[in-house]
Amino acid sequence: MRLLTIVCFIILFSGFSYGQNTITGRITDGKSPLSNVMVHNLSTGAQTSTDGQGNYQTKANPREELRFTYMGMDTVSILVEDVTRVLNVKMNIKIEELDEVELVSEVDRNKQRILAQQYATNENLIRTAFGILDRETFAGRLPILTKNDMISNHYNFGMFLQGKFAGMNVAVYIDNTFDVWSRGMGSILSKQPAIYDIDGQIFTKGPSWLDPSTVERVAFLPGIAGATKYGSIASGGVVIVNTKNGTYNATAKEPFDQAKLRNNYMKGKVVQNGSGTSKPQYLIDLENSKTLVDAKTVYDQMSQVYVNHPNFLLDAYVHFYEQRDEKEFAENILEKLVQVLDKNPVMLKALAYTLEDEERTEKAHEIYKKVYKLRPDYAQSYIDLANSYRNLDMPESATSLYARHSYLLDEGMLQNDSMNLSTMMQREIDNLFLLENSSMKIHKRMKTDQNLYSTRLVFEWNDSEAEFDLQFVNPDNQYFNWKHSLEEMPERIRSEKKLGFSMADFLLDDELPGNWKVNLTYLGNKQLSPTYVKATIYKNYGSKVQSKEVKVFKLSTIGVNQQLFELRLQSRVANN
Repeated sequence: MRLLTIVCFIILFSGFSYGQNTITGRITDGKSPLSNVMVHNLSTGAQTSTDGQGNYQTKANPREELRFTYMGMDTVSILVEDVTRVLNVKMNIKIEELDEVELVSEVDRNKQRILAQQYATNENLIRTAFGILDRETFAGRLPILTKNDMISNHYNFGMFLQGKFAGMNVAVYIDNTFDVWSRGMGSILSKQPAIYDIDGQIFTKGPSWLDPSTVERVAFLPGIAGATKYGSIASGGVVIVNTKNGTYNATAKEPFDQAKLRNNYMKGKVVQNGSGTSKPQYLIDLENSKTLVDAKTVYDQMSQVYVNHPNFLLDAYVHFYEQRDEKEFAENILEKLVQVLDKNPVMLKALAYTLEDEERTEKAHEIYKKVYKLRPDYAQSYIDLANSYRNLDMPESATSLYARHSYLLDEGMLQNDSMNLSTMMQREIDNLFLLENSSMKIHKRMKTDQNLYSTRLVFEWNDSEAEFDLQFVNPDNQYFNWKHSLEEMPERIRSEKKLGFSMADFLLDDELPGNWKVNLTYLGNKQLSPTYVKATIYKNYGSKVQSKEVKVFKLSTIGVNQQLFELRLQSRVANN
């Protein structure tokens, strides 16, 4: 079996190998170039530094990490990808020393606010008397049981805890009281029992009154970790309990409106997407051509200059296909574009988005297949191709693709999932089974949280280096920002690159009637090329009358808040 697995691995990834990239770029503080910035390849140990103009050049293989360090500036770490050629990095001033205590506490408060927003849908989090703990970043083991693990015939919480955590001893007495100890530190009789943190309240006696069916999450900190966090009173360990009634904010079934977290009313100018954009000269000349003949002449002239430039060819294709309705001429440009993009998955995805927006699903499917062959170890390749199969009414092929991805994860051939990716991918699979159960003869399928929502918004972007702020403005003119930038969410972006996904989804439920606006501020992609964003709007999500609409946006102007689209819904925003 192991030999067969190895053979399958070789077949799957045959012809696919990463070559070492020569990477260049310029390092600035946002305004001026920075010289003598240390550029360190953490995998190979190679080092170089920027010159007097802030320029550098180095080599790195995909999945290797480049670290940029400069005294007085925050360190920046970036994972290299297969298409990485240019990395222009902006470094931020490191704030420390003066008022250090106040600054650190404010950072901690901001982190706690973010964790509070994520609590409803992130089962790696648990609330304590000292704030929210994250299992993924906790210094040590932090096992957490969720409400899905609470199914039990025991009415006594102590009996429920028996055997649930490694390193825990539970003694239940004849009067139904109980005590818990950390295992491995002397005998039970000589040890101090654990304490209990229940919805932020500390108890020293076992809560025999606590009904296991009311518990949302449970975690156990053994003696040493407990004492570090709670003091000597917790030398016997800490049982942390979040109950359904005592948990602050709503549960996953009732996500809170993130736009109402503070008094944040929308102010300032918002422009329409594309308006005020500094267009390239060739596009200006094409749009100013009065006749089709004039436009073709401009294209012929410009193609001598931009002969193999992918952005020029894609813009020209869109111009002739969508604006001039000159399908045959546009098709010739498309053929040349596909040849030019043969080994460029980033621009191939931009083309696939465009074709999908034009409802040319068969053409888009061929492009998604090319991306999949170039990036068979990217989770996004599986999601995109599976959804493309669904567009072609081939649910069996989509199911097979997800099964293949699951198999490769189990065999360790692909990177393990993160909470963000696994949640989104599970929604895709659940929705596939829910809508296609009759055609695939799937008779029984458990309902999931997705059935509670009427609308789902999925955003995908072609370039993993793209940074932007998504803004949701509710009918009361309050907004919620989702900041996708290396500064705001470095761990998420690192996870995206390691696992190979570039997407985020937002569920909307029936809460606030009226018009919603979705805006975006583009922050760049460490190059000078545009980024393409695809927004898929699912209405009546999870029902048999589910529909979807695809919108594609080209982003090139940096720092301008632009409106992407409006929705008339009864909804509130809840990021997964």
